[in-house]
Amino acid sequence: MTSTTQNRENAGGGIALSGQEKHLLLEAWYHQYSKVLLLYACQFVDYHSAEEVVQETFRVAWETIQEKEIEYPKTWLRKITKNVIKNRVRERERWKDLLANVDEVPEEALGKSEDPINVELEYEGLIDRQDLHLLKLLAVDGYTYSEAAKALDTTVEACRKRAKRAEQKLRELLGK
Repeated sequence: MTSTTQNRENAGGGIALSGQEKHLLLEAWYHQYSKVLLLYACQFVDYHSAEEVVQETFRVAWETIQEKEIEYPKTWLRKITKNVIKNRVRERERWKDLLANVDEVPEEALGKSEDPINVELEYEGLIDRQDLHLLKLLAVDGYTYSEAAKALDTTVEACRKRAKRAEQKLRELLGK
């Protein structure tokens, strides 16, 4: 075994992909499977959302693929697509519960102001300012965890954990 091969072996026993190999592999899979994944996603969401789901699927695949030996790439990508859809549904439901639906709030409670509600001012002091900013990025501004992590200069996993803790604290404080 050459030293190059030894350096490229990963802990799973397969050959680790270089950036160029990863790009070529995922590009080939995109051309081969994106339409199938789009049709699959359209069973659960509208066409525009399905396109976003497929895009997110390949972003997740890019971040998670480690080696060449994925025996059934179509199945692997479909599983990622399924998880992306589930995560979107869960996230949408979580934010529906967290933020009050304006149609359900009595007009007297809204006041006469036509200005949009500033979420950060509304909930200021309840939780840490940075955590509140993170929740606003995710719920109001529509950032993904990846985008929010980049904006806050942290990892995606740290972003998820922080958002979960902040959400739980906010729910406790609001009695939900």
